[in-house]
Amino acid sequence: MFIVIIAGPPGSGKGTQAQMLAENMGFVHISTGDILRREIEAGTELGKIAKARIDDGNFVPDSVACEMIVNVFKTHTDTTGFVFDGFPRTFSQCGAFEEILIPYNTLPDIFIELKVPESELEKRLLNRNSVLPRPDDSDISIIRHRFRLYEEKTAPINEWYKSKGIYTSINGDGDVNQVFERIISVLPEKIK
Repeated sequence: MFIVIIAGPPGSGKGTQAQMLAENMGFVHISTGDILRREIEAGTELGKIAKARIDDGNFVPDSVACEMIVNVFKTHTDTTGFVFDGFPRTFSQCGAFEEILIPYNTLPDIFIELKVPESELEKRLLNRNSVLPRPDDSDISIIRHRFRLYEEKTAPINEWYKSKGIYTSINGDGDVNQVFERIISVLPEKIK
């Protein structure tokens, strides 16, 4: 089983790129944000916990995120690989993720961080909100709070994956297909 993680700040295109990569490779795309938004729409208990946090641009608790990932593995037992976006987001989640993977005798194969200038990220998020309204994309102060949260909580996990020897960064600015080609070019041979 292959594990690809695509990371980056809000608006960096990680969801789009993860979906494209999953389709290209025949892997399962897992977006914790998409899972949470479905739970919110369904009005579940998890959705109620998540709504207040997400609408303000915050993360759900690590325990909630990890529980979702355990459920993902239970429901996709026959896949050859996963592409994750939005998980892991914290040091705690990195360690918990490795624990979750123990029964599957695997670890992440590559961690890809998409780098995009903040001014471009703001434009992308405000544009996304005009097409697909989301409370966390509609207010510039919430958007900037999300950038700060990313820098404080998520960007440091780059060091975790650098220490594992699987970190790479990609220029995420530009045409979607150009960015995708950059991602394909850095994948390990065993995944291609």
